[in-house]
Amino acid sequence: MKTLLAISSLLFSLHALAENPAEWVKKADNIRNPAESYEMKIKVETSENTSVFQVYLKGQDKTLIVTKEPARDKGRNMLMLDRDFNAYVPNLKRSMRLSLAQKLSGQVANGDISRTRWYGDYDVTKESENANEVQLLLKGNKDNLTYAWVRLWLKKGSFAPLRAEYLGLNGKTVLKRAAFEDYKSISGAVRPTTLKIEDTNKQISYIRILSMDKKDFSDSFFTVRNMESMK
Repeated sequence: MKTLLAISSLLFSLHALAENPAEWVKKADNIRNPAESYEMKIKVETSENTSVFQVYLKGQDKTLIVTKEPARDKGRNMLMLDRDFNAYVPNLKRSMRLSLAQKLSGQVANGDISRTRWYGDYDVTKESENANEVQLLLKGNKDNLTYAWVRLWLKKGSFAPLRAEYLGLNGKTVLKRAAFEDYKSISGAVRPTTLKIEDTNKQISYIRILSMDKKDFSDSFFTVRNMESMK
């Protein structure tokens, strides 16, 4: 009897560990992002224009974004520290505080390229699953997030992100839909290299990762001075 109880307790513990949606989201984040500190080059394609950015990230709360293209936008850099987001406007010679949810271009928000992780920002519950995927609901637990609610689908087993719905403040209204596409071997693992974002009017924008490399940065790299001076 004691042996059976011990086995039952172990199986219950393993099941509880397996059924940990927050850990699933953490695994999804690790697939999208290769390390705590890294550098990547991205292209944002919208119906309005095409832009190229060099993005430097450290952990979940430090991002410096340097505009490379088009030439007319060079110097319009951005800095995220925790959930404070600032953009430098060269012709005004000053920075402005913006929200992560504010539009960058097309259907892409500032936070889509700066605060790219879910783990820790959201409370996670499992809504459903089938043989191939698990459906999660993420409720924001911090202020000034890019999206207050996210419905997320992950591949069962690997927990690779498949698609998402970005929801309004009521947790029901769909604002945009996203798909994680073009999985390739990059920076030591197979990761999605394209994020397709579609709004309710069927307008589509793409965020494409052109390169991604692990790189160490000191905290002092992420400063307003660097945001204002880097080209």
